[in-house]
Amino acid sequence: MYCVNSRVFIEDDDLCINCENYVHDLDCPLLSALAQGDVFLEGSLQVTSCGFYKEFRRNLRVVKD
Repeated sequence: MYCVNSRVFIEDDDLCINCENYVHDLDCPLLSALAQGDVFLEGSLQVTSCGFYKEFRRNLRVVKD
């Protein structure tokens, strides 16, 4: 995760990619705080252990006609 011009970018290595809070309407308290300017990110951060993490799994099935 890193910021450029007040925009937050999530990288493939960040835990956010598989998080329900990130996938559904960006309902993540950490990302909300960064976006609102309540906290600032200097440099980059790899998110590997987050207290807000909820695993998001897709359950896909092939449906035959």
